[in-house]
Amino acid sequence: MSTYAGTPQLINYLFGTLTTGTISSIGGTLTPSMRQLMQDSLDEAESAINDYTRRQFAGTAGTVYVNRFSQRFVKNQALYLQNDLHTLVSLTNGDGQNIPVGSVWLEPRNAGPPYRLIRLHSAYVFVWNTDSDVIVAGTFGFSTVPSAAISRACVELGAYYFRLKDTATEAMTSGLAAGGEVQYPKSIPDYISGKIDKYRSRSGGVV
Repeated sequence: MSTYAGTPQLINYLFGTLTTGTISSIGGTLTPSMRQLMQDSLDEAESAINDYTRRQFAGTAGTVYVNRFSQRFVKNQALYLQNDLHTLVSLTNGDGQNIPVGSVWLEPRNAGPPYRLIRLHSAYVFVWNTDSDVIVAGTFGFSTVPSAAISRACVELGAYYFRLKDTATEAMTSGLAAGGEVQYPKSIPDYISGKIDKYRSRSGGVV
C-alpha cells in the first residue's frame, strides 16, 4: 500500500469533497471497486516514482552489502554507497570486525541526509577490509517520510493512472491483465516528471 499518498487525497484531487460515500461534485457513489482501483493506482504511482528517481522517499530499515569485488566503492578512507543512507545503525568491516559508528563521517556532512559516502576518521586505526563484503545496516531512503512535493506527484500520477480506465474501455476490468492486476504504462507524463526531476539519483537505486 502506498506510503506517499492515500485514497482520501486522490478522491479530493479527482472529485472534491466526499460526503457519506457520495462524490458530491458528480453526485455518484464511490464503489468498493473504484476504491480498490484508486489504491492500485497510487501503489503503481509510488513504484513508478521510485523507478524514475532511483530513490525511495519513505525510508525503511535494511542492510546493504558493499561488493568487495568492486574497487570503485572503496577508495582510501572512503566507502561509497549506491543507495541513499538516512541513518547509520551499524557497520561491519570485510573482516567481520564491527566499526563503531562514532569512528566514521557520513557525507555530504553539511547537506545530508541522505548520505552516499562513509568516511573513516583519520584518528582511528580502522581501514576498510575487503576480504568480504562490508555490511552497512541502517535506514535507507532519501527521507523517512515523503515531502509534500513527492506526495503531490504521487496523487497526480495516481489520478493519471486512474483515468486511464476511461480511455481504455468503459468496463472496470479494462485495465486488468490475465492475472487480475491493473496494468499501467511505465512512462510518467512530462507535467509530472518535470516536478520530480530534481530528485533523480544519477547513480544507484532503491534498496
